[in-house]
Amino acid sequence: MITLARTYEFWWSHELISDSTYEDLKKFCPNNTFLFPRNECHGALERAYSEFGDINPYYSVPCNKTSNLRHNLKHSLVYSWITQNIYPLSHFPVIGAACEFVCLRVASFCLLGFSHGSSIVRSNWSDSPKSMLSIFKELIAAGIRIWVFSGDADAILPLTATRYSISWHAWYDDHQQAGGWSQVFKGLTYVTVKGAGHEVPLTQPRPALILFTQFLKNQPMPALQS
Repeated sequence: MITLARTYEFWWSHELISDSTYEDLKKFCPNNTFLFPRNECHGALERAYSEFGDINPYYSVPCNKTSNLRHNLKHSLVYSWITQNIYPLSHFPVIGAACEFVCLRVASFCLLGFSHGSSIVRSNWSDSPKSMLSIFKELIAAGIRIWVFSGDADAILPLTATRYSISWHAWYDDHQQAGGWSQVFKGLTYVTVKGAGHEVPLTQPRPALILFTQFLKNQPMPALQS
C-alpha cells in the first residue's frame, strides 16, 4: 500500500525537504525500505531527517515533560506518558496466552518480556515486504476483514502513497462534516481521516471512534445524508 516515491513527494510538497534532497531520494531510494536502505539511500534519508528540523512528521500532540521521552525520529515517536498504560494489559489472561504462544516460537521473546516498539525486534527484522498486497490477499481469502486507515497530516505513512491508485469517496460524521475519504474493496476498506496524524485516535478522537464503530458494525463509512 505504501509507495515510497509518493512518501518523498509528500515531504517535498509540504516543504519538509529541499529540492536537492527530494531528487536524491528519487534517485537513490526508489525501491528501498526505511528499515534497511542501501548506503546512498541512507545518506539521502539522513539529509531528509535533518531538514525536517523540529517538525514532528507524525503530527502528534506535544510532550512538554522532558525531551528525552522522544525516540529516534526515523523509527518511532512514542511518548512514555501515552504508552505507560499499555504495559498493565500484558497481565490480562488473553494477552498472557498470546505472549506464551509467541514464546514457543521466539525464545528471545521470553527473555525480553513485553515491550512497546522493541529496538531488538526492529534491528533484526529482515523479512519486511515491499508490499502488503500479497499478505492482504491471503488474509482476505481466510475470511479476515481488513481496514487500513491513515491520517492525512501524517508524513510517515502519507495518503499520497495510495491516492494515485485508489478511487475514493468522501465520508461524513454525524454533524455532516467531511471526515476524510474512503474506498471499499472485497474484504478490504481504506479510510483517511482529515486532520489526523500517525496516531489517528490521539489527534482526531471523534472521527476515530466513528471509524472503529463502522468496523465493528461491518458497515462502510457514513455518506452525506440528503
